[in-house]
Amino acid sequence: MKNKTYDKNHILIIALMLISAAISWHLYFKVYSQKDTVSIHSFPQKIADWSAEEIPISRQDKAILETDNVFVRRYTNPRGEEAYLFIVYSQNNRKVSHPPEVCYTGSGATILSNVHDSFSADSSALKDIKVNRVTVEQGRERQIFFYWFKVGDTFTPNYWKQQGLIALKSFLGQPSSSALIRISISAKKEEDDANAAQKLKDFGRMILPYLQKYLP
Repeated sequence: MKNKTYDKNHILIIALMLISAAISWHLYFKVYSQKDTVSIHSFPQKIADWSAEEIPISRQDKAILETDNVFVRRYTNPRGEEAYLFIVYSQNNRKVSHPPEVCYTGSGATILSNVHDSFSADSSALKDIKVNRVTVEQGRERQIFFYWFKVGDTFTPNYWKQQGLIALKSFLGQPSSSALIRISISAKKEEDDANAAQKLKDFGRMILPYLQKYLP
């Protein structure tokens, strides 16, 4: 008799755990409709001697990203250098930030390399920022870009780590906003890749304090 009672209680506990897991899974993967209270469009268009030009994003692309909190900017300086900055951000929707290789291959570009890299932060409070360094080619155009993710105060180049951090912070009731940051530069010849990568590191180091301030 005791064994039967134990079995019933055991089955009930397992059933409750499965129900709780199903509810948690649904809440994590559902599409959020809350509006962001933070707008990243206030991100400075002038940083040091770099000035930005806004590049329009179509409504269709915004619909795919499921947010208006996105921009592409072309930053230039008096020395004739240029770098592109793409940021997509959401306080509630984890789906806005995904690896950009999918977009590049979908547009017909060829990925020549995809490796890990990093750049140093000026602030002693931050360690080196680890990034993914991707080289793509489309026709005669060759481009190198860095991308990484931000979840709260944490930077990571790993998509799955980003998703795990969002889930953990959501479970703990902590701010779980997320962002994808991508910076890119043209590289006309293969021997220019190292030079282009260094310029990206310098540009990334320059914008880092603003990422912390304007992407909470």
